[in-house]
Amino acid sequence: MPRVCSICRHPEREAIEKALVGSEAGYRSIAKRFAISASALFRHRQKHLPALLARGLAAAPAPVHREAAEDPAPDEHALEIANHRQAIEAHQERHAIDVMQQLKAINAACLEVLRQARTDGKHSILLRAVDRIARQIELQAKLLGQIQETQTVNVAILPEWHGIRQLVLEALRPYPEARGAVVQALKGGAL
Repeated sequence: MPRVCSICRHPEREAIEKALVGSEAGYRSIAKRFAISASALFRHRQKHLPALLARGLAAAPAPVHREAAEDPAPDEHALEIANHRQAIEAHQERHAIDVMQQLKAINAACLEVLRQARTDGKHSILLRAVDRIARQIELQAKLLGQIQETQTVNVAILPEWHGIRQLVLEALRPYPEARGAVVQALKGGAL
């Protein structure tokens, strides 16, 4: 006989699930708050919460048929949990850091310091402001993909490549057509 989920039958199920979807705390903290085991909480989150959220977000007006033993929560409960999850996600999006906006604000502040240092004749501050602006421009270019930090290795100039090329040509000596084709390919590739 399958094990009955203690969270599904818990009198404070809605509050427990809101805590889970809100990720307000870790499993242990939520478990302690509701006097339940962290493992039961984990199992419920893995096995039952996704279906509950999907049911709540479903656009179908008719209730989804299910067995009573599977999940005793009414569809209204599923909708409440799904709406709670959406509200949390919307809140997180509103408060997400807009990197470019902050970068522009920092740039504006640095330019103001630069102007003031130039006016006041404070050369050490002026130089630090110029350095900071240069670093800001570099960061902005990286964020916009205008600067890539990957290294390019040109194997054609490595001494090892010349040795390998010579070994390949020597190995192909008994096969003049193949050797000729390799030589042409190497010349055509500007190697």
